[in-house]
Amino acid sequence: MKFKNIIQNIGANLLTAILGLVGSIILARWLGPSQRGVFAAIILIPAILQYFVNFGLSSATVYFSAKPNINKHSLWNSLIIIGSVQSLIGMLLGWEIIEIYLQKYPPNIIQLGHLYLLTIPLGLVGMYANYMLQGGAFFRITNMLKCIVPTGYCLGIIVLKIGNVLSITNLVYLQILFQSCFFVITFYFLYRLILHHFSVQYESQHTRELLKYGAKVWFGDVAQLANSRIDQFLIGGFFNSHDLGIYTVASSVAGFTGVFANAVRTIIVPTVTGKETLKEQIKSTLILFKPYWIFSLTFHILFALSLDVVIPFVFGSVYAESITICQLLIIGSIFINAKTVLAGGIQGMGFPEVISIVELSGMLISLISSYLLIESMRLIGISIAISFAYFGQFIGLVFFCNKKGIHYKNLLFTSKKEINYYLRRLKNIILRIQ
Repeated sequence: MKFKNIIQNIGANLLTAILGLVGSIILARWLGPSQRGVFAAIILIPAILQYFVNFGLSSATVYFSAKPNINKHSLWNSLIIIGSVQSLIGMLLGWEIIEIYLQKYPPNIIQLGHLYLLTIPLGLVGMYANYMLQGGAFFRITNMLKCIVPTGYCLGIIVLKIGNVLSITNLVYLQILFQSCFFVITFYFLYRLILHHFSVQYESQHTRELLKYGAKVWFGDVAQLANSRIDQFLIGGFFNSHDLGIYTVASSVAGFTGVFANAVRTIIVPTVTGKETLKEQIKSTLILFKPYWIFSLTFHILFALSLDVVIPFVFGSVYAESITICQLLIIGSIFINAKTVLAGGIQGMGFPEVISIVELSGMLISLISSYLLIESMRLIGISIAISFAYFGQFIGLVFFCNKKGIHYKNLLFTSKKEINYYLRRLKNIILRIQ
């Protein structure tokens, strides 16, 4: 059942990633590098703040929702209260930061940045509802919900183009519209499948537990956010919108490789959390990580080799500069995606603080190496710095696993017998799904 869920999650994540990539391709072709860079600058700060003010509640929500015999109404009401405070803080901070970050752009661009701040409360509370469904193992529903925004956004872009009204302003409205749809539909399924009825039950203990667990992973989440966004933030702040447009395309293509890692992590956190002993948790982590690692290496290598043809053909020859940047980022993606899966097992074992330490270390590596390389090597230097930081994070997590009894040889090396076993399992699962 776990492998069947993983295949279904991969399908949903693949659809989401393809839709996101198609949207990125359309915007890249129809807006051009400069205008694509302007739109990326508008949405960057709200996206960063949404995760910054999250305070680790995403991981905490999945963790506690997966626990048996917990009062779901009290848990949800705690999330509503916390989410409301987080949203207010995020929007107030965002208003001031956008004024500074977008100061070199025209006033209407700054106004659009302010408007896009509405996605913070919509995204935060909707995300908590979706993570409660994930913790409850409603994977089919969560897979459907995660497709709402990319599907609507991709179709919306095409409609705007056909109607000859494609503009940065309408793109912002489009994002807010489908974030609102996600918010409403996620609420509906949460109450239908888990809560069933409205209740004002509240236990302060749940709030404390959420915040305590969240605090252990928050520093790691912030560091992870910094690692994933520091490149675009630096390019947007120090280079022109053309450079940001070129890098955004490379980053979006490299990000496509995270489809499989995110699918496995969706399963691994509640699965490992539900085991009673550390030995069982370690076993579950290995069962889910090992086949991912085997197939991931092959996929990343083949994908990187295809970019010389894919990027010019799909995005246009004007984005040829993105090829080398993207290939460097994919090298880093091998390790950051593997870290994503392995971190899910560590989180399920109850060691979220380890992930924070690893993420913070990666952030420091990223900042130092970016500072050393950005001036002399520009976009290439940023790409190398990010990939080096990703490698460091993965090695740090493997080192911790080794100390906890998951020997690095069991994690990273495999036999021909194991490969054949996983291939047979995959074949059987695909045949059953069909």
